[in-house]
Amino acid sequence: MMKDYQAVDPAYKTLLRLIILIDSGLLLTLVVLIALLIPAILPWHGVLAATLILLPTLLLMTLWVSRRYHLTGYDVQSRAVHFRTGALWRTQTVVTLNRIQHVEVTQGPLERALKLARLIIYTAGGRGSDLTVPGLPLSKAESIRDSLLQRVDEQPRFDDTGTQGVARDE
Repeated sequence: MMKDYQAVDPAYKTLLRLIILIDSGLLLTLVVLIALLIPAILPWHGVLAATLILLPTLLLMTLWVSRRYHLTGYDVQSRAVHFRTGALWRTQTVVTLNRIQHVEVTQGPLERALKLARLIIYTAGGRGSDLTVPGLPLSKAESIRDSLLQRVDEQPRFDDTGTQGVARDE
């Protein structure tokens, strides 16, 4: 069954493009520095070859951002959070409310400049089962976090024997 996923913020495309540009710039700078400092390892024709490989790759990655953006989405339901991503390798992740341990909203410097945030849902399964939803407007990420935490607090608690126990605030 296909779900109606919410799209992440369009500014997420800008974030992805900035990350690609920064990574490519750092890689090209490294290649040029190696050529300058140790010309025997990488002569200038090597720098030219690296540039001719890097520029088309940079162009393809930048164009790929739109496809990745359109395939990234989330759906917060009453009992679970659904997330999908991926153009070549598609991933659909579902985290049920009873698995949520805590939820946080984080921002890196680029995200802060674009008024974006990441919603991170930590689960009882450990690091590999945590869920990160990138590219959300800060206010939306905070709203989802608050809503999820409220619903998690309303869930019945069970003791070690598997029977319904006392709520954790008592």
